[in-house]
Amino acid sequence: MEIIKPEYNGNSISNIYASVIRFFGGKTDRTPLNYNLGNQDKFVLIILDAFGQSVFKKIKNPLNDAEVKKITSIFPSTTAAAMLSFYTGLTPAEHGVMGFTTYMKEFGSIINMLNLSHPAQEEPIQMLSQNFPQYISEKAIPLGLELSKLGVSSTAILPNSISESPTTAFHTRGMSRIKYYYPWDAFIQLRRLLSQKGKMFISVYTPVVDTLSHHYGPQSAEAYSAAESMLELISRSISGTEGFTAIITADHGQVPNEKTNVVDQQLMDVLEMPPFGDSRAVFLKVKNEDSAIRYFEKNLSEFILYRKSEVIKNGFLGPKLDPRFEDRIGDILAIPSDNESLIYSYRGEGDADYIAFKGHHGGLMQDEQEVPLLIIKR
Repeated sequence: MEIIKPEYNGNSISNIYASVIRFFGGKTDRTPLNYNLGNQDKFVLIILDAFGQSVFKKIKNPLNDAEVKKITSIFPSTTAAAMLSFYTGLTPAEHGVMGFTTYMKEFGSIINMLNLSHPAQEEPIQMLSQNFPQYISEKAIPLGLELSKLGVSSTAILPNSISESPTTAFHTRGMSRIKYYYPWDAFIQLRRLLSQKGKMFISVYTPVVDTLSHHYGPQSAEAYSAAESMLELISRSISGTEGFTAIITADHGQVPNEKTNVVDQQLMDVLEMPPFGDSRAVFLKVKNEDSAIRYFEKNLSEFILYRKSEVIKNGFLGPKLDPRFEDRIGDILAIPSDNESLIYSYRGEGDADYIAFKGHHGGLMQDEQEVPLLIIKR
């Protein structure tokens, strides 16, 4: 499969932030999307988790008036890093979240960046969850706070399951939050907001395509049906409304998982700590680089290995790395060139569901990186 480097200079999900600010007349030094998004009272950002370009090409699109474009995710192409890029406009190299799990020297630990917890636990680390901005970049100003300076109200429509999480609380600072239980009520809430007057930013996030792609595979009938249903719900929710621009996109795509590799003792013997990042973007802190490379050559030959210096030089994480976050890259990055994954199990049988996933993401392959960008102006 082809490696796709994120196009951070105007063709990535990290560029949406600047486009929204400029849409409402604000100024920012961050790079916007390369596309004209119009000039209306309302802006709607709809994020369909794992709605990759490969899925979009396989389904019917009921949004006949949408301009259809293609952009890239960020790297690692995973929700924890991507959502921070959506809401702050920073690349992972700038905001410091390097995947589903990230090594944070400040805590001497690997952290689950969705829960802000240790990966073996669900409970957030109180110091981290209460002071999250201190452990990322001071440049990470959430979109809602910037829009409030422009007199624009903003609302996030979010699943009930994450509406009160510590990361959600950060992403949506300055925004009202509306929780929903199923996609049907999410898009009814969207329609209600669109009927109101005044300048407004609305974001909607739904994880349904991602969930089904993990469990059934991204090329499954279940995933395609969910994606098509989401577009139909969106079409109905905005039918007959006007005075807004909407963009529909995804945080990343997925690839089918044909082989799950679970970290064994032989690999652990050459590492300083468990791998971190994601199942297809594996950061390694190693005791000896040559020993680690030999292990992969012998046991995981389909993985492409990059030393830290190469990761930085290639700009996978972004064109400019904040030096405070260099430790979070590890010594070696391992990316599969085929449809397999590498998982470290913290919970034994408790990770059985995760190990059995039929779809994964996080890496630089085309199906993970390329996502649609549908632009609707009414």
